Amino acid sequence: MSYRNFAIGSIGKAAIWFAVGFGTLVPLVAAGLAVNAARKSGGDPVAMLAMQALVAVAILALLLPMWRREVAFDGKHLRVKATYYSRQSALSEFNLGQARVVDTREHTQYRPVLKTNGMSLPGYWAGHFRLRDRSKAFCLVTDPSKVLVLPHADGRLWLLSFEHPQAVLDILRRAAG
Repeated sequence: MSYRNFAIGSIGKAAIWFAVGFGTLVPLVAAGLAVNAARKSGGDPVAMLAMQALVAVAILALLLPMWRREVAFDGKHLRVKATYYSRQSALSEFNLGQARVVDTREHTQYRPVLKTNGMSLPGYWAGHFRLRDRSKAFCLVTDPSKVLVLPHADGRLWLLSFEHPQAVLDILRRAAG
């Protein structure tokens, strides 16, 4: 059976501006400072610029994966791809009776507070986190106001942003029977 992709909420402006600023301005400022230091010390400015180019590539390698986002469902399994992280689980392993749609700005107990292995930008969380109550969560949150909270059998919560989270929950509940 083929997978059906659910529409994920778009990445917020704050996360995009942070990525653009961090990914371009930081290397440019560092390059300017390095060239200035090389001129004063008699070093080779071209070598310094080459080193800064490597720094820029490394930063972009960290930030570009934030656009790798997918939540797919084949009727029996839910598959999530969030930056460098992927998880797949059978629908039967979720407690859909306790699943709910929340706004993490209002329900702060669902807001990721400690990154254990993930990517965190303003309004964007992908990967593994601890929540306010120290419970574990796997997150793909692009819009904190539209988050589907799915309790998993392993005790972890899956926090997933969708354009229409209630519709996704309804689809999952119908598929579970």
